Amino acid sequence: MKALERAKRAGSGALWGTLGLLYPPCCALCDSALEPSQKHFACPSCLMTIQAIRHPWCLRCGDPLETPGIDLCERCAHESVSFDWAQSVALYDGVLARLIQKLKYEQERALVHELAPLLEKHLQDEQLADQFDAITFVPMSRKSLQRRGFNQSELLAKRVGKLVAKPLLFLLQKIRETRSQMELSGEERRQNLQGAFIARPHPTLKRVLILDDVYTTGATARECSRALRECGWEQVMVLTLARTPIARSEPNAH
Repeated sequence: MKALERAKRAGSGALWGTLGLLYPPCCALCDSALEPSQKHFACPSCLMTIQAIRHPWCLRCGDPLETPGIDLCERCAHESVSFDWAQSVALYDGVLARLIQKLKYEQERALVHELAPLLEKHLQDEQLADQFDAITFVPMSRKSLQRRGFNQSELLAKRVGKLVAKPLLFLLQKIRETRSQMELSGEERRQNLQGAFIARPHPTLKRVLILDDVYTTGATARECSRALRECGWEQVMVLTLARTPIARSEPNAH
């Protein structure tokens, strides 16, 4: 896939076609054959299994709600958060989880071309594109970026910005190393990230959308939003590809 990805980025139709003959493209997940002319990296059958989160969800944090007729989850009804709203395309499981893992940990950057349209579709379906002026992304620390070689959230943000015709702004910076969030509880995640991000303002724009890959407890979204609010951004929204429902993790896990 990586050879075909390089040909696609180079914009060479002839090179793409030649490589397609030498290395017939196959789905990154199930290895089924792909049509080279379509320039996809996952097959329609796999992509169709991604089920979007349906209403109702919490209007603040986006966590799926089991009880119709209420607007906020119990947590958001009693706690304040620094973003206006956070939403996610789908739950972090199945095909979507595998695609994100391949993008992040197996260097399959071409999968951005499959994943970014999911974010764009959510923005269009929910009529959210007019609510923000610009897009930014959750940054990595310098050491983590050097180790991985790229920031998957930045790649997604660049692509989504082009799809919805919004500028991508490099607003956030992670100023210190933190422990891996995966091994921490909700409260530990909040403490781990406290003060880890700084942000910069914009002379005219005041509404920004933060893009990230996965929303777990909301600790990252909260800290990034806080930094943006403190430097003058008036409205801050968050959109991720996937989420782990807070109700399934632990109490007070924001």
